[in-house]
Amino acid sequence: MSTALPGGGTPPGAGGFTVVKPPGANRSRLLLILVVAVIVVALLRNVFAHHETKYETVARELTQSLQANDIATVDSFQNSETRVHVTRAAVGHAADVFGPLGKVDRVRETSVDGETHEFDAFFEKGTVHETIQFDPDAKIVHFRFDPPTPK
Repeated sequence: MSTALPGGGTPPGAGGFTVVKPPGANRSRLLLILVVAVIVVALLRNVFAHHETKYETVARELTQSLQANDIATVDSFQNSETRVHVTRAAVGHAADVFGPLGKVDRVRETSVDGETHEFDAFFEKGTVHETIQFDPDAKIVHFRFDPPTPK
């Protein structure tokens, strides 16, 4: 004897049940998986991305201040003994060199030898290699830069 359900279906086996999925359930699941994947990728990118060191921050801010011909800010990065060497002429010369290079994109430290740190400053239109000697308080004792390399 066969038991038929209304509408022509057959009943589930003994002790079984039938799960009815609402319309769009597969799309919701795929959307959830996609959202989780995007979050995981963003977190991994943040973990493995370069984070600016305190010396790179000083070098970037100094470079931007020199480019803007901002003698007061340049002076604030200097060691108290070397502050007297920050002149309007020296800052103006750096502004003349850095100005045509466009916006500073980033500054990356390339090497460290004791208190002497070397950096590459990347601008929109070129790169400048900088050498900065820091004192133990991370104040600048000596700064110099090489002529820019255009892109």
